[in-house]
Amino acid sequence: MLQSSPTVRALFAVPDYRRLWTIGALVGVVRWLEFLALGVFAYQVTQSPTYVALIALVRMAPWIVLGFLIGALADYFDKQRMLAAGFLVSGVAFAAMAVLSAFGLAGYGTAICAALVSGLLWTTDLPVRRRLLVEAAGVHRMTAALGFDNSSYFAARAIGPILGGVAYQLLGIEGIFALSAAVYLACFYLSVGLTDVEPSPTDRAHVGNPRPSVLSLLIPPRELILSRRFQVVVGVTIVFNVWCFPFLSMVPVIGEKEFGLTPAQIGALSACEGVGGTIGAILIGLLAGQRPYFPFYYFGVMGFLALMLGVSVSLTLGTTIVGLLLIGASASGFSAVQYALIYTMAPPDMRGRAAGFLSIFIGTSTLGFYNTGWVFSRFETADAMMIIALEGFIPLLILGLLWMRAKS
Repeated sequence: MLQSSPTVRALFAVPDYRRLWTIGALVGVVRWLEFLALGVFAYQVTQSPTYVALIALVRMAPWIVLGFLIGALADYFDKQRMLAAGFLVSGVAFAAMAVLSAFGLAGYGTAICAALVSGLLWTTDLPVRRRLLVEAAGVHRMTAALGFDNSSYFAARAIGPILGGVAYQLLGIEGIFALSAAVYLACFYLSVGLTDVEPSPTDRAHVGNPRPSVLSLLIPPRELILSRRFQVVVGVTIVFNVWCFPFLSMVPVIGEKEFGLTPAQIGALSACEGVGGTIGAILIGLLAGQRPYFPFYYFGVMGFLALMLGVSVSLTLGTTIVGLLLIGASASGFSAVQYALIYTMAPPDMRGRAAGFLSIFIGTSTLGFYNTGWVFSRFETADAMMIIALEGFIPLLILGLLWMRAKS
């Protein structure tokens, strides 16, 4: 991430890279703004951790249902148009919800609709936006390009919850919807301005076959499914999304239930994870260029679970703040190298489908959100955190053994 100055200048001298990086930063802020605000809104309306978790579950459902299809479409069709269409639809939808909310018609169902639209847009990030970003920067600058992108992603996770808490406290849910609509329409403007993205090898390969078969859009390639290393990467992805990521949806519940925090204070608490992730992503960017990607991916998840377990032993506001900072740093090891792993492991003509196939398992967080909500509803907060962490350690240790066997 902290590359030499010429490398940094060269990256940001590319107009399309600047636009795609800015899109990622803006969407990252609004995504986490919504994540916090919708969680607080749902809890205030329902007083149920299960219904809070359901919001996050609905947000992730499109990854399972449409993840591979969107990745396959990105292998065959114009990724720029796919990106622009997603932002236009999302901007119009959130503007409509802002109007409904202004007339006092918003309820839990409105929050569900907002989460679904946001989730549909999020599904395009890995196979569409990040691939465009790598192609704009050039594969030789992939580590630096993705490094800067991931540092902005984690910075957004720090800023978004703070803005979400303050905006929700000052403007209400209608203010959240209006801010989201404005950001999505701004990103639509930026995406239609992309001018110089080179066609990928896959795009060139399919020039003579613009209409893919139904099977190619629905069935993952055999080469991906049978790759042992790809299977392990998928397995680690499942562990993170079932036992790690859903825990973050409980931060508003922990902040209000355990510590009696206001929405703005809950936003600041949630931001700790993003601050830690930003620092971690910068460090990953310094090291990833000289080292294999998988150890960052694997040990990032292991560190997340270990820290959750540690905080559960002594659950105070201080330990929660420190724990979230370190959890963010650990999570950055996972997310900072995720697309780089896919890009380097998959053949050029399968990168969209590889990212889409992985997206299906990112969508297993729907199970994780349900599990997290169920456990937090039936156990005290500290006990729930301990149970979830121990559940995740078991498959993660097995996957580590399988990776070592795959290397030998």
